[in-house]
Amino acid sequence: MIDFPNVQNIAPVSRTGAGRNLPADKRYTEPFAPAQATATDVVQISTDAAMKSKLSTFAAALAKEIQATDPARIASLKQQYAGDNCPVAAASVAAAMIARARTEGPDDE
Repeated sequence: MIDFPNVQNIAPVSRTGAGRNLPADKRYTEPFAPAQATATDVVQISTDAAMKSKLSTFAAALAKEIQATDPARIASLKQQYAGDNCPVAAASVAAAMIARARTEGPDDE
């Protein structure tokens, strides 16, 4: 058994809640005041949040478009481009990529 030598010197702890501290005769009979009709809330959206919202909308539309793609069309394109087969010349693809990069510029501007 553990012997606590100073146990008689400890003050008693009162565990009264907040409800016990209120006067017993105080009742809240007053109704809450309704909000004023002229009071309005203002929501301000940052430019960063607006851009994220636009990107989210675009990504959702793109995902929906991808989901709606015909599986037969995808299969025919896979067969058409299988191996080294490419119906478009590599020089034409490279020229289009370079032209697009020149008009749009680098992504990190």
